[in-house]
Amino acid sequence: MNVDPAGIESDDLLQTAATAGHPVSERMLEEFRSRAQGLLPPPQRGPNRGRKPVWLYPPGTERQLVSLMRWRDHTKDRNVLRVLLWLDGFPIATSAVRESVSASLTTMTQTLERELDAEAARRGLDPASDREAALNSIASTLAARRGPNALPRPVRVTASERTNTVELLLRLFAFGQTLDTTEEEAATVERVLGVSPGRRQRVDGGVPWLAGPAQDLFDAAQVISLPRMAETLVVVADAELESARQLVAMLFRFLPLVARMIGAVFDNDNYAGMEGVGHLDDHPGFVMLLVPMVVAMIRAGWQENLDTIATAVEPFPALTAEVRRVLDMPSNEVESNLEGQPAAVHRVAHRLIDAALDGKLDQAPHRRP
Repeated sequence: MNVDPAGIESDDLLQTAATAGHPVSERMLEEFRSRAQGLLPPPQRGPNRGRKPVWLYPPGTERQLVSLMRWRDHTKDRNVLRVLLWLDGFPIATSAVRESVSASLTTMTQTLERELDAEAARRGLDPASDREAALNSIASTLAARRGPNALPRPVRVTASERTNTVELLLRLFAFGQTLDTTEEEAATVERVLGVSPGRRQRVDGGVPWLAGPAQDLFDAAQVISLPRMAETLVVVADAELESARQLVAMLFRFLPLVARMIGAVFDNDNYAGMEGVGHLDDHPGFVMLLVPMVVAMIRAGWQENLDTIATAVEPFPALTAEVRRVLDMPSNEVESNLEGQPAAVHRVAHRLIDAALDGKLDQAPHRRP
């Protein structure tokens, strides 16, 4: 590819995408750069080639296009794609990110309300006066659901505990209700979510990451419930959003990676209650909650806590890259390097190698098979 310091022609962009395994048509390129999509910068007119005008995209657009196409393997939602590219460091306007996240939160709220009305209609209930019964019915359905979009089941709980937990979480975090809750209810929520092992299982001899009253989770709803986050986005300045960008990107990319690596080391996907965290980057749309969540937490005075997490996870991408490099080594060389090491070291090394082979140590976006 001939890269002109002044910019890149569309043919070169298309060639770069095709080489990366993502064929792109001229029509798609036009859509991506349109005002409605806003996923690529528009080209600017450069010097003529003879009498023919030449249009040039800014340098770096080729990387942005490849990143866009990789994310499009997982979602076609332009709002989500816009935020993902922004987190990847590409020149997406922060004001456009705010609009995209706000639009997604509004859609989530409207979807929840439609589901409540539909459930009331299915059960012959009045949508206004029987709202509580409709909400309980939806919670029961969600609690019983199985599959990739269901709540995890790493800890054994009763069906009623799962239903009560789902209803509590909907009321507090989806609808922003203020409830009188108990520590016992909060402890049950921890078990249902599968995070309760985080109160007793330790990593590297440290203290358990889950400490303090379980009810702190419910208190957090005052900051990061769906209605509160939507309100925060209305008043937050673009500069605050921009300053949170790197932190959000680190949490989305690195925290799930850390959880999967811990699961591999201990041969237990839910060691320290981290299994749910390990799957967050399987869902690109989660960034639409993570962005306002981090901003709201910072505004609530939790910056130090977030920075501590970011500092803890920062070395892990380099560590996982070292493990992946081992995959290129002959097996006899790997065994030779491990010779003389304790049996426990052998076990951990082979668990990490197996995890790398399975793609568990890859960063998002994950390649589809």
